[in-house]
Amino acid sequence: MTFTPDNYLLIGSLLLLGSIFAGKATHKIGAPLLLLFLGIGLLCGEKISFTDSAALSLLGELALVFILFSGGLDTKYADVRPVAVRGGVLATFGVFLTALFLGAFIFAVSKLDFVPLNFSFAESLLLGAIVSSTDAASVFSIFRSKNTGLKHNLRPLLELESGSNDPMAYVLTATLVSHVAASGQGEAPAAFWTAVPAVLMNLGVGALAGALFGLVFVRLINRINLIVEGLYPVMMVALTALTFSATKTCGGNGFLAVYVAGMILGNAPFVHKRLITKFYDGFAWLMQLSLFLTLGLFADVSAIKSVAAGGILISLFLIFVARPLAVGVCLAPFRPSARVFAFTSWVGLRGAVPIVFALIPLTTPGVDPETAKMIFNTVFFISVSSLVIQGTTLFAAAKRLGLTVEESAPAPSAFDKETEAIDAGYAEIAIAGTASVVGKTLAELALPRGALVVMIRRENRFLTPTGATRLEADDILRIQADTPEHLAAARERLEGSAEA
Repeated sequence: MTFTPDNYLLIGSLLLLGSIFAGKATHKIGAPLLLLFLGIGLLCGEKISFTDSAALSLLGELALVFILFSGGLDTKYADVRPVAVRGGVLATFGVFLTALFLGAFIFAVSKLDFVPLNFSFAESLLLGAIVSSTDAASVFSIFRSKNTGLKHNLRPLLELESGSNDPMAYVLTATLVSHVAASGQGEAPAAFWTAVPAVLMNLGVGALAGALFGLVFVRLINRINLIVEGLYPVMMVALTALTFSATKTCGGNGFLAVYVAGMILGNAPFVHKRLITKFYDGFAWLMQLSLFLTLGLFADVSAIKSVAAGGILISLFLIFVARPLAVGVCLAPFRPSARVFAFTSWVGLRGAVPIVFALIPLTTPGVDPETAKMIFNTVFFISVSSLVIQGTTLFAAAKRLGLTVEESAPAPSAFDKETEAIDAGYAEIAIAGTASVVGKTLAELALPRGALVVMIRRENRFLTPTGATRLEADDILRIQADTPEHLAAARERLEGSAEA
């Protein structure tokens, strides 16, 4: 079967639903969801043909933008402040060291007779850079589902690293792809050290742009008065895309920019915070599901098997040598315990991001197509083997090292216990200029006893109303009612106004 406009929706919806329903089983076997989605995509790829690398590259870029923004939105300063320096070192210098160690090993392995790989030194470094970032955050849902935490601030450290190390890996990948492409087109590639200023500029502009956009987000969302509440998440999607594209246009790292912007917004007070946070949580999952399934559909199983001999050697070196060496060098000044060092090294599993980055050589003119395909297949094999070996043993490793701690499930907030009832009895009503209630006090409105005006937004101010508060044109009333019936009666009393 091939993809056509007529069956995109049918095939996509069935695959998404099947993956979601099957996802519950991954918690029982301790496997990350990514492995399941890739597996379903690979199985369906035998019957469904999807070979558009350019479209997949675009989907991957968009998915990473919103996944990183959502990750930043959930990153709390209080959690990461104690581990910010360590996480930052792992996310930058650790990525560089991993790429360097692994690239040197790949170049050596590709010279072995029984390994069907043939990479130059630059191509070996490129492959190492592509798989240099970690994807630890995707498996921490296993710990949360088991109400199990980690000692020594390990969870915020590893989530900070995995959430912020993709930009560095992307910069290294883009730089090395340009180098390889120049060689393929017969041009003299620039020396690697000449790219250092450009790399620093790319990261610096990305961080600065993300900070500026994040501050603008906070001010804008608290000042703008959108009549329809559902437009706030839509506005944030547009602003996130704008942050990425504008930063990239200015020569900055767009991935870093959206992560920083999301982190600044997530740690600031703003209206409709719960609505936007919940929306982005679901939207990020949609992006991940779509990306993982499509990557599975795109991959060629037989081609991936052909690189298995070299791929398993590279995977084992990455897991047992390159990652521990990089972690050891980066964390040496902080003197971690042997258990912390061992677990931090073990959580360096790879996920969808390296596979997305492996699409860059496929769509870059000047890179040999056969070499680009071999890089993609090798990266796919490395990522899957990492998920199988490390992802499925993560929880057991933490318990074996004595790093787990039982956590009681958080008590639900008093306002969250009956979510449906609260939502059913809540509304925002805008007072039109011609409404009959303009000029009247709340006491004069005689609202039903079970309905209460809890807040009024007037221009750019929020008022706590009393019975003597007089309504003005364009006021937005936030009403809470005990039951939908009380809410309906309040609406009828305010029939001269329009709903927000």
